[in-house]
Amino acid sequence: MKESFGGEEAPFNYSTTAGRIFKIIRDLGPLTAADIGRRTGLAKSTISAYVDRLLSVGLLREEIPEGGKRRRLKVAESAGYVVGVALGQTHITVALCDLEAEIIDSIGGPVDLARESPEKVLEKVVSYARELELKAGVGNEALFGLGIGLPSPVDYGLGVAVNPPVMPGWDRFPVASYLSKEFTCPVFVDNDVNIMALAERDKGAAGGGAGREGAGLQDRPGRRSSFLVVKAGTGIGAGIVIDGEIYRGCKGAAGDIGHIGIDGDETLCRCGNSGCLEAVAGSRALAARAEAASREGRSAFLAEALEAGEAITPALIARGAAAGDDECVRQIIASGKVLGDVLAKLVNFFNPSMIVVNGGLTALGERFIASIRESVYRRSTPLATADLIIRKSALLDKAGTIGAAILVLDEVFSHRNVGRLMRDPED
Repeated sequence: MKESFGGEEAPFNYSTTAGRIFKIIRDLGPLTAADIGRRTGLAKSTISAYVDRLLSVGLLREEIPEGGKRRRLKVAESAGYVVGVALGQTHITVALCDLEAEIIDSIGGPVDLARESPEKVLEKVVSYARELELKAGVGNEALFGLGIGLPSPVDYGLGVAVNPPVMPGWDRFPVASYLSKEFTCPVFVDNDVNIMALAERDKGAAGGGAGREGAGLQDRPGRRSSFLVVKAGTGIGAGIVIDGEIYRGCKGAAGDIGHIGIDGDETLCRCGNSGCLEAVAGSRALAARAEAASREGRSAFLAEALEAGEAITPALIARGAAAGDDECVRQIIASGKVLGDVLAKLVNFFNPSMIVVNGGLTALGERFIASIRESVYRRSTPLATADLIIRKSALLDKAGTIGAAILVLDEVFSHRNVGRLMRDPED
């Protein structure tokens, strides 16, 4: 017996079929049985049998819209939970999320990856997660998995950081196994920008930003398009999505654009090379240039801010630009131009449909994004930019934890893993 999905035939397998139906509902739900039939080509009675099994194990729930007659099926978001962790160089956020990657509650605090050991940082992850569990009144038995994003290259299969330039002591540290022993659940580790890309694909700009409700029956743009997510902050990196899937490269180093060299620049980077993008355009470089401008009398706004004890941040520079300080405007435009020049090369090479910008530098405001656009459009070919969209993330600081939760859900609720919860009807 054969089954058809989108015109593609595959050997009949009850567990695999149930998993695929669950994935369709998770991606596009809530859906009616007729909607599922149009997507799969399966008979109504067959769909009903599969759906009943998924309802019986608690993975789906029914809803009837007000005034509606037909039941719609969606993920039973309260059947359990996942934990999403966003680890930055100076801050950590841990979120408790439902099975649709919606944040139930979150907590966070400062870290110092340059000085704190992996054990000390991960102890904070455990402590924060336990605090969220206690507050929500949920136990470990309802935890489906934990996802964590690291600001470094990651060997995804092993769940370890690889040669991280800003995380001494983390090279090959068994992050996944350490946390899985604490929580007795699957743990998935990925690069922080890949995590953000998953969030944009499902919940943000690349997915229409409308969430799952009312998404209709067409695949979300993010599920079938190719786009980049750029994190621009202390470090600079990119998440690469090809046909809706994260591209990690053969060793997990894909997207490490922060160490692309800027011709003619000799600024020393923490990686040991000179002229790296993050050393020239990252937030530390921006702060250093802004501080120099204030000392040299080129910015009265910044000089007054420093005298008042304020730290030089992207938000402060944006305030200066809004107040009409010419030097602040120049700094914003210059940072956007450098980043845009590098992205233009990637656009010519990769031809993405969209670039979503996130990270601390987005606090510089729309001038920063506009400067990036101008450089990309000027330096890229007309064909590559004909339909290209460049925009700031709407998820911002939530992207890391939401994306980490989605990583868990993608893995745990893949059609093969869902199939393991089902038994063949003939058993």
